[in-house]
Amino acid sequence: MMALPHNVQAVPPLGASMVLLLNLVIGLGHFLVLFNTGAYLPMIPHVAGSLGVNPDFADWTQADFFLAMALAFPTSPWLLHRWGEMRVLIAAFVIFAMVSGICAVTSHYDVFLTARIIQGYVGGLTIPVSLQIILRHYHPQRRNIGLGLWGVAALTPFTLGPVIGGWITDTIGWRWLFYVNIPIAMGVAIISMILLFDREMEHRHPPLDWRGLIFLLIALAAWESALNIGETLSWWRSQTIIFLGIISLIGLLMLVIVEWHTPHPLLDLRLLKRRNFLMGSVVLFFTALFFQGSIAIYVVGFQLLMGYSAWMVGLLILPMAIFSKISFMLTQRLLNRMDARILAIISLSGFSAASFWVASYNHPASFTELLWPQAFVGIFLGSLFPSIIAIALSGLSGPTEIRGTVLLNVFRLSGQAMGIPLFATLFDRRMIFHAHFLAEGQSSLADLPTSLIGHMRTAELLKQHAAMLAFNEIFYMAAWGFLLGAGLMLLSKAVVYGEPDIRLRRAIEELVDL
Repeated sequence: MMALPHNVQAVPPLGASMVLLLNLVIGLGHFLVLFNTGAYLPMIPHVAGSLGVNPDFADWTQADFFLAMALAFPTSPWLLHRWGEMRVLIAAFVIFAMVSGICAVTSHYDVFLTARIIQGYVGGLTIPVSLQIILRHYHPQRRNIGLGLWGVAALTPFTLGPVIGGWITDTIGWRWLFYVNIPIAMGVAIISMILLFDREMEHRHPPLDWRGLIFLLIALAAWESALNIGETLSWWRSQTIIFLGIISLIGLLMLVIVEWHTPHPLLDLRLLKRRNFLMGSVVLFFTALFFQGSIAIYVVGFQLLMGYSAWMVGLLILPMAIFSKISFMLTQRLLNRMDARILAIISLSGFSAASFWVASYNHPASFTELLWPQAFVGIFLGSLFPSIIAIALSGLSGPTEIRGTVLLNVFRLSGQAMGIPLFATLFDRRMIFHAHFLAEGQSSLADLPTSLIGHMRTAELLKQHAAMLAFNEIFYMAAWGFLLGAGLMLLSKAVVYGEPDIRLRRAIEELVDL
């Protein structure tokens, strides 16, 4: 990925005023990219309506955004060495602004989806580049301040994104998220160019692992496409999905073979020989899949089926975001004094308990009933990913730790991308099943007033009850998934921190915990 300070070309440190301004600019850019991941989620049903597509297709715009971000991390080292951090950062934010403008004005779904994919990739590039700039241009005494502010900028968008995104959607329209992106991204690009002019790192021309990149693209794109179209086709009854599944499997096998025997691989899969890294990677992938999938059900499903507004959905998950920020700050202290395995097991068990709680509802839950589990989840969310990442990176330092973060990012973001269509499909299928079951139940309909039978309200009530039953089943499955993850953490070894600089170690870990 990126080189650490002692491996890069030395440059004079910036002055105090320049450091402050660069901090603000990098923090703003970092905030903007991550804000677009959270703020967009409550907008999905409205985007679907504006573009004239089924909400299942609108889910692709978020899933593919995450997948593009996953591809940005392994390709960023080559771009940094080939073109330099300033050029990559400026180009990324300029392109981010351009594709945001396309998203804001287009009425064509294909154009919008393509722009979101590009936005995800260039947005993902800015994350490692911004950390590289802090490590390289700051005076050692000021570097800790920069890393701390960088971490705050990484956490805050998750807290505010869904709520502000919901407010934007209900008040001025979802397109304004992308309109606002344009001046901010361009401002970050221009000011960064001024501050970093003539401070570029020495350009090198390292070889890019093209074979690994191609096979990674084939494996991820084919599998994600199979999951996406599985929402509208009959899964393995469809020849298209079978074909995509086979292509994905072949691409994955070729990726493993190529990367295992390449001296400078795009993804260092040999790290999976380490028990802690293997356990951490598996748990991180499935935790991200279950978490992102369940959040998508909350945000999108409750708008479409329960009549919640985008603003109300944002408020629904606000307690989780607030409590997660508090627990995250406490976790930074606990990880230095407490075994990360214990913290991970407690966090995963807490997620499991919250999911079982939600799955216990036997009627359409009220806003207040749904609010409390979110607050409970927030208590454990802040410690969940940092503890898993600490376990996975145990014993790694320097370039090896950086390569580990690249691979973990691919696992995490791929899990998020795949969780959205997978959970949406399961939810739709189970809701249809329960709707048929309720409609065929003669005794349940006999209890309704005669005037109500045959009325449109009956169908709506059945649909809501079916949605709640499907909702419960999804969270019941997620609960067992989180519990299984806690069991896998028991197989890991005690954590050994290879990087002595705590601030630097936390910043590297936060590259994955975004």
